[in-house]
Amino acid sequence: MNYTPVKEIGRGGFGIVHEVLGDDGNRYALKVLNPAAFQQQDHAMLFRRFEREVRYQQMVDHPNVVPVLAHNLTAKPPSFVMPLAAGSLKDDLEADRTLCGAPKKPLFDILAGLEALHRRGLRHRDLKPANVLKFPQDNGSVLYSISDLGLTTPGVGQTSTLTGSNMAGGTPMYRAPECANNFRRATEQADIYSFGAILHDIFGGGVGRVPHAELTVAGALKPIVEKCTKAQPRRRYASIAALREDLFNVLDNTAIQFFSQEEEDVIQVLKENNDLNDEEWDRVFNLIDDNADKGISNRNIMRILSLNHIHSIHNSSPDMLHGLGEIYSEYAISDQFEFNYCDIISDKAQVFFDLGDLSLKAKIALAMLQLGTSHNRWRVEWQFIRMAGHDCDPALADRIRMEVVARDLPFEDWMHHIEASIDVKPDRLHPTLQTLLAGAG
Repeated sequence: MNYTPVKEIGRGGFGIVHEVLGDDGNRYALKVLNPAAFQQQDHAMLFRRFEREVRYQQMVDHPNVVPVLAHNLTAKPPSFVMPLAAGSLKDDLEADRTLCGAPKKPLFDILAGLEALHRRGLRHRDLKPANVLKFPQDNGSVLYSISDLGLTTPGVGQTSTLTGSNMAGGTPMYRAPECANNFRRATEQADIYSFGAILHDIFGGGVGRVPHAELTVAGALKPIVEKCTKAQPRRRYASIAALREDLFNVLDNTAIQFFSQEEEDVIQVLKENNDLNDEEWDRVFNLIDDNADKGISNRNIMRILSLNHIHSIHNSSPDMLHGLGEIYSEYAISDQFEFNYCDIISDKAQVFFDLGDLSLKAKIALAMLQLGTSHNRWRVEWQFIRMAGHDCDPALADRIRMEVVARDLPFEDWMHHIEASIDVKPDRLHPTLQTLLAGAG
């Protein structure tokens, strides 16, 4: 397809972005390398970085990472085409630093995009509001996606020697301190530092910010921002899942309505302690059983259950993990949940899946299939595909098949939804599970 330039819409890093009109009548964004802004000795490095941006951005198929629709890497200068954004998080912050008091959508979209990169062993290394683009959706919502992956991963022997503006490796106000002198040291925790700086923009107004500093804000976000931006990377969050859990708990304004005084007391115990002793766990399970006998939902307990709690029960009483995991799998399909909360559920479900036996793994996988399709949550749908794909243990695939048949689950309907939602064909499933679909040989 040919693209006709309409206007220049931005410059940054090492490219110029134009709005263009495609032959199909739709408008796109065309990013073109701008070697003229750099000295001649930097051009070879510049071309490698630009090509790397295109290659990596193509390989990360995720709604919260901006896709590459087309490219021409042999042109002089090279270019690639992306969807046309309606703006960026930087624009939103300049319009209203608090994001109208509703920051959850962009923040959780950023975390989902970072997680997609990290799962593939990639680091963004230049995360900042200008690199988070905004795309209106047909249903009236907005999707935020990460762009500008030119600094995603270091090449062998690469040093921070480019002489153009902002090419020494990231943007100082968002760059982790360990990357200031040696950009090859960037880990996933460098991206977490940058995310903490974005939190500081929103909840601290960016006030008093100096490059590479440990940051803080007032209020409930204080410990999260401080942990994200620790000078020592090992003291930051170890994973996106752990960061997402803490952030959601602070930003969630759901009021808990307790069913009994005992439930209120038990939830307080869970809130105050991530590593319960045997007596405390017995109290939790007694309440769970008592609620079940009375027909009372255990949703309050399941909601407060943390990633650390799941590891704690596995370490102290592994036999009890299975029972707790089964209850959690039932909770995951028990209600309609807030969109972002689906990610919190799936993070905890993943731990149960990783630590559980064959039976629990099958129940968790099917719960994620039902949760993802019922909420149209792409991330959770992909989670099921990873659990039940070609790399799935044959014994687990057979156990999932048994569960589907025994419980008469609408597996084929769910898979039709996944195919339409995330464009995953049935042949991505383990062969044993493909036999559950009509027309399977």
